[in-house]
Amino acid sequence: MIQVIKYQCCDQAFAACCEPECYTEKDWLKDLRKYALRGDKIELIEHGDLKLGRCKCKEEAPKVLDLFSEIQ
Repeated sequence: MIQVIKYQCCDQAFAACCEPECYTEKDWLKDLRKYALRGDKIELIEHGDLKLGRCKCKEEAPKVLDLFSEIQ
């Protein structure tokens, strides 16, 4: 099994650690706590199901034209 951290907004996995290291690795546990407090999801998945990626929400966000960016 693999422990993954997923964004809370789009459910995309962005970090992973294999068992049993995910229970003993100090740096992983420190980061895991940080992301859990932020509201991200922690799950255990099968090895073959791992697909890491970037936040899908940011990719789908519409591009905003800033009309005043050239004005000084």
